[in-house]
Amino acid sequence: MGFFSKTEYAGTLKWEEIKNDGVPRNAYRAKIPGGWLFIIWWGPTYDGSGATFIPDPEHKWDGNSVD
Repeated sequence: MGFFSKTEYAGTLKWEEIKNDGVPRNAYRAKIPGGWLFIIWWGPTYDGSGATFIPDPEHKWDGNSVD
């Protein structure tokens, strides 16, 4: 059985916007098991976007702090 072969509903990501100064102007996070899925999107006038996993099992990151 592969990663995408499940037929049951797995849930919905609830994206939260991350406020920041400067660029990237669009940054979001979603709570997932073990931490956060973090994405940036440069918008229609820029090329590029990215996603990464931020480990935080207890989901302590408030979306603003760097510690």
